[in-house]
Amino acid sequence: MIEKIHHVGVVVKDADKALEFFHDAMGLTVTADKTIDEQGVRGVLLAVGENEIELLQPTQLDTGVSRYLESKGETIHHICFQTNDIVSELARLESMDIELIDKSPREGLAGEIAFAHPKSANGVLVELAQVPPGAHASNEKGFDHLALTAKDVEQAKMIWEKITLKKATNDIPVEDRGMLITQVPVSQCVLEILSPLPASNIFTDRLDAEGEGMVSMVAIEVDDIEKEIQRFRELGYKLPDAIMGPLPNSVVTTISAEQCYGLAIQLIEFSH
Repeated sequence: MIEKIHHVGVVVKDADKALEFFHDAMGLTVTADKTIDEQGVRGVLLAVGENEIELLQPTQLDTGVSRYLESKGETIHHICFQTNDIVSELARLESMDIELIDKSPREGLAGEIAFAHPKSANGVLVELAQVPPGAHASNEKGFDHLALTAKDVEQAKMIWEKITLKKATNDIPVEDRGMLITQVPVSQCVLEILSPLPASNIFTDRLDAEGEGMVSMVAIEVDDIEKEIQRFRELGYKLPDAIMGPLPNSVVTTISAEQCYGLAIQLIEFSH
């Protein structure tokens, strides 16, 4: 079964430079740092509560990760779901017409891993991982939410229910952005499906220009957003003042992807 979102993978030019933000500024703990020669990549995992961020630095030319970096720049690469039985999960996904890149698991930074093809998942590269004993584990909340874009919300609901075995629980219209937020809880993180509202072309135009896929952003809940804004500003990062967020009872600010090696960090505070 799918237990949680294990990590999001981000392709970076220089993992050491990226660690100056993710480790030094954000204060995240490195849980793994390994060069995998057969994949031509250095991978670094950093813990965010129950989840992790994976930095992927190409170490060889003419590899998949290297070509991805060359074509798209520093940005999100994949989302990884943790499972307790990767062989059974691969068989289940294949039986549900999810196209697999790997029909059997192989060794990766997170443990035994395998990938499903983006064309079966709204343009999102999906990884499964069965982690080894002693790997990072936490019961603390990590990501508040991640987001992906989809043209057809009903089709996307079916796709992500197949992958995660989780049902969508909420639909939140955001009129000023022409967008519908559909929430799929996966453990303590919400996977948001962003789709166009029928009566608006605002979000449709964005999808036509950018295509479907993962949004290169993670949202992290904080207790005192003003305090966090001040802390990051003192470290030299530029953040806008907090504003009302699209989710109910929320205020948000974002450290731009350009400052965070391709992965925007949204800080979100909820009033309870």
